[in-house]
Amino acid sequence: MKNQPLLSIVIATRNREAYCIEAIKSILSINSDNIEIAIADNSDSNKIRIFVENLNSSNTVRYIYDNSPTSSIANFNRAMGLATGTYVCMIGDDDGINPDIIEVTEWALKNDIDALFGSMSANYRWEGTGAPDTLFTKMTGSTLTITPFNGNAELVDIRKSLERFMKNGCTNYANYKLPRLYHGIVKRKFFEILKAETGEYLKGLSPDIYSSLTLACKIERLIFLDYPITIPGVCGVSTSVIEGQKKSNSKKIEDIPHLKNRGDYTWSEYVPRFYCVQTIWADSGFAALKELGREDLIKKFNRHSLYGKILNADFSLRSYLYHHIVNDCELNNRYFSVEITSTFFHYIKFFIQRNLFFRAYNRLCINLGLKRMDTLTSLPEITRAMNALTDNIKQRQVNYKLGLAKVEGEI
Repeated sequence: MKNQPLLSIVIATRNREAYCIEAIKSILSINSDNIEIAIADNSDSNKIRIFVENLNSSNTVRYIYDNSPTSSIANFNRAMGLATGTYVCMIGDDDGINPDIIEVTEWALKNDIDALFGSMSANYRWEGTGAPDTLFTKMTGSTLTITPFNGNAELVDIRKSLERFMKNGCTNYANYKLPRLYHGIVKRKFFEILKAETGEYLKGLSPDIYSSLTLACKIERLIFLDYPITIPGVCGVSTSVIEGQKKSNSKKIEDIPHLKNRGDYTWSEYVPRFYCVQTIWADSGFAALKELGREDLIKKFNRHSLYGKILNADFSLRSYLYHHIVNDCELNNRYFSVEITSTFFHYIKFFIQRNLFFRAYNRLCINLGLKRMDTLTSLPEITRAMNALTDNIKQRQVNYKLGLAKVEGEI
């Protein structure tokens, strides 16, 4: 690859060698000079290194192996440091991409778009995740689930999205129209600016939400495309399964894997001091805003929204949250009855929104044939899932290029 690549796919990995190797294979199968893969490997074994060394496409893969004790955020920063593309997209080592991401990025470059993100409409589940079935979903492995998308594009009002995000608890960031390094595309120059200002590309505990908020404070032109440009994957050792679905992780702050080999770390005073997905996201969100001095956004934070979302995700955390509220009332002279009442109100509000208005409504529309959801099975690797997505999109006849063309007049 003689010229600067258009897009760098960034992967930080540790001890998930089989999944990472399959992810590399899937990206290389696209066979495009516009893509490079940047991989920081902190695994105990050298299986990925051996695989990369045996590739004939060494110019496409930029790889570093370091098995010394390393924090997860440091490994993400290593991976970002390898990227040379005009745009960057970070995915997990069990994820994949839609080949259309190349043409989407070409459009972004042509129209001087700072960042673009697609809908999370295609999700792949590896075999053997061990996640329990839910009321609405049977957790079958080797499966690609494709939910409705229409190919429409939208120029996002970033300021409004940021304010709405903070008023709704500074968590569950994927529900808001914010820029995304993780499963989105972003001009790499903004990360070079952030590193020059803060010393690192990424900080906090969660690189996805930290980068989302720092980018939202820097970029101007953000596009949302209702079309899957990547394929989020989950495997048996994914944090999204362990923390979000199985909920088998310890709730103690000192047991947070994100803090391993991290050294001193200051947990946000706005966030309950126990470990769950929502508190990790909120803490990283505050880390980003404090890093950039955005006290104006911090003032818009609604703690009761955060509490309600914690309980909706895992009601067993109620005792942890109760103790946090008691301590917070004592420290900040708040009325306990007001805090509990407001927390309960937000819990009920989000419960209705999540389970009745969103999940049940979507399931009803699918059952009535008003929306299309496809579940494609017997796909043992992410490459097979990627090819199945391409075929499925052709069947749906969704043309994202028309959506992008329409939004050009607003840019």
